[in-house]
Amino acid sequence: MAKNKYRDYLKAVPLFRDLNSRELDAVAAVVTDMHLDEGRVLMRQGDYAHEMFIVTAGELAVSRDGAHVADIGPGSFAGEMAVLARANRNSTVTAKTDADVLHIEGRSLQRLIDDVPEIAAKMLPIVAGRVVANSNQHTD
Repeated sequence: MAKNKYRDYLKAVPLFRDLNSRELDAVAAVVTDMHLDEGRVLMRQGDYAHEMFIVTAGELAVSRDGAHVADIGPGSFAGEMAVLARANRNSTVTAKTDADVLHIEGRSLQRLIDDVPEIAAKMLPIVAGRVVANSNQHTD
């Protein structure tokens, strides 16, 4: 995917939808494409977070404590909370099908937020909403 297409795709992802063109270009500059074979584990619950992923094709399965909790498909993302919080993963994410993702390395995301802090402010409502949704899953 070409860098200008990254920007167009990122604009459609809820996590980045409120970013302006300059901010989207900054995010697109740190994105790389990855292809995942079905069954590949992207992240394991309890591991330290080093990266996040945005699904462009295929599906990822999310599990917590060995139980399946969600499938995520194109436009969805995984791993952002632990990267932003510099914490351990709260879920395991596996490629449910062959999948294509945009990969953002954690240090690159942290540098991006340091350089363009308004990106974090615009991402915060989406990330906070996911925290609330995850909390509700645990208490129901």
